[in-house]
Amino acid sequence: MAVIAALVVVVAASAMATSIIERQGLLANILISEGDRSQAVWMLRGGLDWSRVVLQMDAGSSPSTRLDGIWARPIIGLPVGAADNPEGALFSGQIEDEQGKYNLRNLAENAQINPLEVLALERLFEWLGIDSSLAAIIAQRVADAQFGKAAGPRAVGLRGINDLRVLQGMTSHAIETLQPYITVLPIATTVNANTATAEVLGAVVDELGLAGARDLIVQRDRGLWFANRADFVNRLRSRKPDAGRRISVNSNWFRATGEVTVGDTMVGLRALLHRSEHGVSSIRWAAY
Repeated sequence: MAVIAALVVVVAASAMATSIIERQGLLANILISEGDRSQAVWMLRGGLDWSRVVLQMDAGSSPSTRLDGIWARPIIGLPVGAADNPEGALFSGQIEDEQGKYNLRNLAENAQINPLEVLALERLFEWLGIDSSLAAIIAQRVADAQFGKAAGPRAVGLRGINDLRVLQGMTSHAIETLQPYITVLPIATTVNANTATAEVLGAVVDELGLAGARDLIVQRDRGLWFANRADFVNRLRSRKPDAGRRISVNSNWFRATGEVTVGDTMVGLRALLHRSEHGVSSIRWAAY
């Protein structure tokens, strides 16, 4: 019995020691992961500063915002680790022109829906194979988040298109399809003809149509960038006095995305940047 009792004590002690070692190993892994995450976040903050500098340089070098600008060049797998191991941390990132997309904020002003903007969004939805009736539902949602003449907002403002998932009829497939074409900005904006897709350009310029927009995009991407709004109107060949009123050739709103991989830890970044008329960029929000 004494021998058996001794064996039981040894087994119990071994089990406890094993448990303690496993917990210590788990804690060590957690600490390493948290350290890597903290390091990655600081590197992403440096990436945000890089984005601001790039946008400021672009503003000083070009009178318009174009897809051949330095801001449009993505960074893929840039080693940003320590000097003795630069490959220990890799950074990838890019900047997108949000004014090359359709801004849902344009759908309403002072809680009043703009019918012309709803028609533009319906055209865009039709060309993308999405139920066009959703345009009116989204417009109402945008209006509900604004101050009206007699009442305050009845809903929280949209921060991104993922917030549209709660609307009736909006599917995950529709959200994924819309990602490259629509955005949500704090204020109403024009569409940059130098960065917009054919679908967005044709949707906001009703007399252009999808085929006409594609022809203009082909010319633009060959290097015939639009110098100003008058240049766009001349190529549009429209006789309407308000032709091109929704169009610009400069952008003030950009989205920066990136990710840093440190060891087995990867941290992503999404941020909205605003560039002033003087070229100075500020961060409106950032999420890691």
